[in-house]
Amino acid sequence: MLYLILLAILSSCTLKDQKVRNMVPELVELKEIVCLVDSTDALEIEDVAKNPQLFKPYAGPELNYGHLRKALWVKLTFENKTDIAQKFYISSDQVILEDVRFFSKTAEGWNIEKSAWGLAASKKKTDSYLHAFPLEFLPKETKTYFVRIRNQYQVVRYPIHIFSEVQFYQHSNFYVFLDGLVIMALITSILYVFYNLIFSRKDRILIYYMLYAVNFLAFYAIRIASPTHIAEAHPPLLNYFVTIFIFISTYAFVKFGIRFIDPDKEDKHPIIENIIDVFFVLAILASLFPKYSDAQALNTIKLIFFTGSIAYLIWYMCMRFRKSLLSRIYFFMGMPLIVSGLVEGLTNVFGILKVPNQFFEAFRMSIVIEMLYILFAYIYREKILTAQIQSKLRETELELLRSKIDSQEAEQKRISGDLHDDLGGTLSTLKRLIFDNLIGNVKEIEANKIKKLTQKAADDLRRIAHALMPPEFEISGLTESVKELLKNNNSEKKKIQFLQHGKAHKLHSSIELNIFRIVSEIIQNINKHSKATKVLVQFIWSENELTMMVEDNGSDFKEAHSGLGMKNMKMRAEYIGGFINFDSNGLESTITLEVPINES
Repeated sequence: MLYLILLAILSSCTLKDQKVRNMVPELVELKEIVCLVDSTDALEIEDVAKNPQLFKPYAGPELNYGHLRKALWVKLTFENKTDIAQKFYISSDQVILEDVRFFSKTAEGWNIEKSAWGLAASKKKTDSYLHAFPLEFLPKETKTYFVRIRNQYQVVRYPIHIFSEVQFYQHSNFYVFLDGLVIMALITSILYVFYNLIFSRKDRILIYYMLYAVNFLAFYAIRIASPTHIAEAHPPLLNYFVTIFIFISTYAFVKFGIRFIDPDKEDKHPIIENIIDVFFVLAILASLFPKYSDAQALNTIKLIFFTGSIAYLIWYMCMRFRKSLLSRIYFFMGMPLIVSGLVEGLTNVFGILKVPNQFFEAFRMSIVIEMLYILFAYIYREKILTAQIQSKLRETELELLRSKIDSQEAEQKRISGDLHDDLGGTLSTLKRLIFDNLIGNVKEIEANKIKKLTQKAADDLRRIAHALMPPEFEISGLTESVKELLKNNNSEKKKIQFLQHGKAHKLHSSIELNIFRIVSEIIQNINKHSKATKVLVQFIWSENELTMMVEDNGSDFKEAHSGLGMKNMKMRAEYIGGFINFDSNGLESTITLEVPINES
């Protein structure tokens, strides 16, 4: 949204002539604004005042000469439209101007007032870090003023405002307020990152964000905010070296952005990033020699690094836009700051673009909002990454469960087969030999005991084998297999009843088998640990869920809670996406298994 607002501001104001923005047009009128570039860099006020023919109109919406490195003279002629004396202020928000001199004609000659970047606001005639000068008019008076601007290191860009006295101080105080918001946002970001680096996640991405925020704070505090608070003037050379902070913060922001949107480095391009690293070092080295600030080769290196690194980040975001939610979040949250930073750099650092001053008025607010946006985006990113890690851990746990359950199933199938084929065959042979050779040689009572024991052994073997692996389970299905299991465990001392409610659904075979295993384990626990005489097993079907309930009148599962059987039941319930609950008071117990059908 902020990005669209910035674009709207740009598109709405670039076509207008804004060399001077007159905020009191009903009181004062700009009659003429013309410019002179002093190629000799030696003209004085008397020279330019006597040669008005040297001045030419500037072709463009706003006075912007880029890296001029020569004196620029601006001639301004105003008319007081009222019948009373008036006082106005001519002001420029381009605070990085290194030497500004304002000339006004008096009876004694030309009066000169000075302003400059780094000059303490208390040392100026107007107590503001803006380059502002008072204009005093008699009724209906027309006056001409001259402004001389000389920059060695910075862009010569001179947006002009005309205010009433009240308007000027409102405007100046508002800028101070915005500067305070920017610095507070930066400090808040730094403190948040510092806290997380020390006491929480030691994430490398936070180091890049810290580097970005600290350098941006240094740049903004020194270049923009400090003249309001200093007592002694800063040398213009310091303003030149501030550019290093811009390059460092740009580099750190690009590194932060890439790692933000692609934490797994899926689309990383090591060659391009290595090239950016090399040009970053070269840009820093090229910025260490102010003597060669006008060297084309060094400025080209700086420009390649600045535009290339930001272009790579924008390209990376566009490439990852459809692949990652983080990319889309960062695109909409970070793009306004990226674009506005790029425009600001190309305008005020390199002097390539010529953008109206309204953009830079919005830039301050953009920084405040975007710094907070990026913090919120990082917090949200951490939530997403944490959820992804938990999801991967969950998948790993489920894979381990799957492997463990598959191993158990394979082992139970093998044991069931061995019992049925080997021990079952041996027991049948033994039974036949006993009946053929032994029954006729013992008393009838003993023979009956032998028959009952051999039959019981065969029945127990069949029951155990069926419990391990029900024959034709996939054909008979869950309900019939459970009925068969309960039938095999039913006795006169322990009555087991099965009830089913609702319309049964066909579940995945693995889910049905695990439900059967849970029921089998419960019945085994009842047989081992319970004195129950009645057991009720219920299947309650709904559209979205199967609820299995096992109730008895004598179980106490305290002995079994830490046993392997209970752990297996919980493991199988978790594996099929269900939930199992044990409720026992020592006299009776209820076990409930809930299995979602939709997820099945």
